[in-house]
Amino acid sequence: MWKNEKDNDREKRRVRGRKRREREIERRKKSARKREENKTPHASRGITSCIYAGGFFAALIAMIVISVATGGKAPAFVGGLSIVIFFGAWMGVITGFRGFKERDKNYVTCKIGVACNLAILACFVGIFIRGLL
Repeated sequence: MWKNEKDNDREKRRVRGRKRREREIERRKKSARKREENKTPHASRGITSCIYAGGFFAALIAMIVISVATGGKAPAFVGGLSIVIFFGAWMGVITGFRGFKERDKNYVTCKIGVACNLAILACFVGIFIRGLL
């Protein structure tokens, strides 16, 4: 191989590397544009369902802490709070399912809200069964 041929080969490799980098940059720009175009808003009722789940979970924890702290001496307060949480969790499940009816929305929040509210209801079933035993 002559010196000129070697230099020419290096130059070809540099050009190929530059083109490859340019193609990679263009591909990243296209994928970023696709993500921006495909952003669909979350279902508003799904967000509401998630908020219900968070609030009622905090109330459930507060109910358990109050019951333990008072040594079971606050049955009226704990019972009233449990009824509110129970029906509120059902309201969260219903709101989450209604969120699935919204058109052209992202349903992730609906799924999360329904799952969390059902988990709260499952906790209530566990507490109730534990109380019967």
